[in-house]
Amino acid sequence: MPGLATWAVELISADNEGRRFYLDHYKPFRLAALKQDPDAFGSTYAREINFAEEDWLSCINNLLVKTFVAVHSNDRRVLSATSLIGPLPNPGPASNPFQACTEMTGASDQHHNHVEASPLPFQISGVYTAPGARGKGIAKALAKAVVEEATNYAKDQDRMLDLSVIVYASNHVAITFYESCGFVADPGGPRTSFNPHKGRSEVELCMQYRGSAE
Repeated sequence: MPGLATWAVELISADNEGRRFYLDHYKPFRLAALKQDPDAFGSTYAREINFAEEDWLSCINNLLVKTFVAVHSNDRRVLSATSLIGPLPNPGPASNPFQACTEMTGASDQHHNHVEASPLPFQISGVYTAPGARGKGIAKALAKAVVEEATNYAKDQDRMLDLSVIVYASNHVAITFYESCGFVADPGGPRTSFNPHKGRSEVELCMQYRGSAE
């Protein structure tokens, strides 16, 4: 992937311009990622290629989901992406945080009234970078932006932050990456979770943010 000298991290806005960008630039990036690295995702290419436009826009229209991307400054190609989901209704990290926040209908007030001093639970969907854009610090910059967003939100609410990410226990590259971003593995160790999109169980590792490591 030539010409990566200029890129920037951006939050996709939840307006008409952001929705257009999501469909024109994020969607092809996401489908290409699912096709090229199927084992990196909980979803599948066969599932998402059949999404209607409203399915694609469901995340950006969800006020609890913020999608961050690293884009090439010239042609707006998406080079890397992740989403910040939260505050979630429950403190425990979810294998599918998008589903958890979608099911929050009518639960928002209950969540905010629940033990005001408790930490605010947020989850990162996982940072994915296009193969040709790896090794250039792009993923680290994207992770930093997401952590700052969650940290600032918690500070504004005068609450502690509970930020986590779920990775496959066999993905040692991802584990090392998140450790370099200040995440540590849950002392409880790996857990097994059934993935309905792939029809099989996956061994996952929950990692919690504890502060900048590098």
